[in-house]
Amino acid sequence: MSSNKILTNYVSEIDKFLLEFDKTHPKLSQSQKKEIAKLQRVYRLRDDATSTDTDKKLWDDFTE
Repeated sequence: MSSNKILTNYVSEIDKFLLEFDKTHPKLSQSQKKEIAKLQRVYRLRDDATSTDTDKKLWDDFTE
């Protein structure tokens, strides 16, 4: 085991900057809104996956 203690309350300079930036810029930019919408769609498709081709196998289209 290491004799060095782990600093659990350390906040880096970049974390401080980002926290302050978020406080002064509460509204989301257009690109942030698009990114959120994109990820919500990905999560929805992943979590609510329903397949209509249950009888079809993946390799059926690769017939000789």
